[in-house]
Amino acid sequence: MDLVTLNLIELNYQHLNFTIINATPGLTTNEQILELLENYPNGLTAKQLSQLLNRPVSMIQICLKLLVICQKLRSHEINMRQVYYLTNTQK
Repeated sequence: MDLVTLNLIELNYQHLNFTIINATPGLTTNEQILELLENYPNGLTAKQLSQLLNRPVSMIQICLKLLVICQKLRSHEINMRQVYYLTNTQK
């Protein structure tokens, strides 16, 4: 890279504005998932949870993996979709 390109890159970085946000008080996404699934004994898919909790599917999937590993949730495939439900409920 030449000096002009490096200067342009440096200028672009100087004009980026970031806003740091604080976490909001209340339940974590993991806790919200567990609480919500108490009302759905037949389970929900990651997409359904995403829509109900207004969170990205990717975030929900990360939470679901953790909750399954911690044995708080189980999953079962129904019609080519993973359905998640609490470990203390029946399918």
